[in-house]
Amino acid sequence: MKLKTFFIIFFNVILLSCQFGEKTMKSGNLHVIDISKIHPKKEIILQNVAEIEYIPLETTDEILLSGLCQLAYLSEKYIVVWEPKLFEVFIFDRNGRIRSHFNHKGQGDKEYTIMRNVIFDEQNEEIFVFNVNSILVYNLNGEYKRTLKYSNDFSRIDAYNFDNDSFLIYDNSNMFFSTYNKKPYMIMSKKDGSIVSTLDIFLPVRYYNGSYYEVEANGQNMTMSLYIDASNNRYYGKNLLLADISSDTIYLLSKNKELTPLIVRKPSVHSAEPRTVLTHQFSTDKFIFLYKIILDFDAAQNGRSITNKELIYEFANREISEVSFVNDDYPSLPWWGAVIQFPETPHNVTASLIPTYHLKKVSKENKLKGELKKMVATLNEEDNPVLMIVKFK
Repeated sequence: MKLKTFFIIFFNVILLSCQFGEKTMKSGNLHVIDISKIHPKKEIILQNVAEIEYIPLETTDEILLSGLCQLAYLSEKYIVVWEPKLFEVFIFDRNGRIRSHFNHKGQGDKEYTIMRNVIFDEQNEEIFVFNVNSILVYNLNGEYKRTLKYSNDFSRIDAYNFDNDSFLIYDNSNMFFSTYNKKPYMIMSKKDGSIVSTLDIFLPVRYYNGSYYEVEANGQNMTMSLYIDASNNRYYGKNLLLADISSDTIYLLSKNKELTPLIVRKPSVHSAEPRTVLTHQFSTDKFIFLYKIILDFDAAQNGRSITNKELIYEFANREISEVSFVNDDYPSLPWWGAVIQFPETPHNVTASLIPTYHLKKVSKENKLKGELKKMVATLNEEDNPVLMIVKFK
């Protein structure tokens, strides 16, 4: 597994709500999965289980995205992309045509110095840009509305759109020290940045997916850092799935703030060193896609491969398999494992950005098929990325 040097697509699907899925959650039907066993292998062709749509994002002299652009939001009306390198936010319509964009990098009261995250609230038509210990709020045209200040104790937080009035905040501060927060999940106000409540998830011991080590270079000792991608939480349609790597339980958090245990893993994450963690990648009505990773920092530091498995758990038959997803339009591209994109998307939908220059390259190598191949033939290498949308049946 490569460390933070991912390439194109990381997919994130949502929900578990039709028929079986919704019934399972509402009934509190707890699923127990054993990740220590050798599981049967399964290949799933995306076209057999999903509808796939490709949307080229409009390219103009002013609208040029880099390879670092991130998809923040997708709905039936909007596509929101942000550029951490260019400090810019782009709002497209559902057909990929630019609607507006803005860049407010600066030192002023209405500007940001860094972009840690971007959240779009379609209901209130507000865009939240996460700065250092503050959140700048703009309307769809980039006009400043207000600034939210939050505690300096939060040196590192992950934020998710929760409801019209609040965010879900995950406190990832001080993970190398004993001062980390043992109740890291909180609800934060969108009006003033205050903490409204704390979720009842207690983690007495927390594990971190990063490490520091010393190396010698040019006669001097240097401190280096490395990270193994092991993400925690995901959007789940209008709800959220909370899958902390330090916990044996994956929780469903609903919009009415109900917290329901959904899946319990065994053996426990606390049972062995190096830690074997389980992360949630996406879910559909029928299954949840999980990633099993061993946090072997010694192997990573010394260039050895890290043990990891892609697993699928099917709710109806309670079976777990080692899975590989294949996009028949582009068979050589892994289903996921690239840029860390966890956008907020509609029910049962996942989406990601694919750089056009890459699609042009593999098209010349005759690696594309179907409608994707036809569409790429109409594009230039310098064009903005193509949005791939996968809607599961």
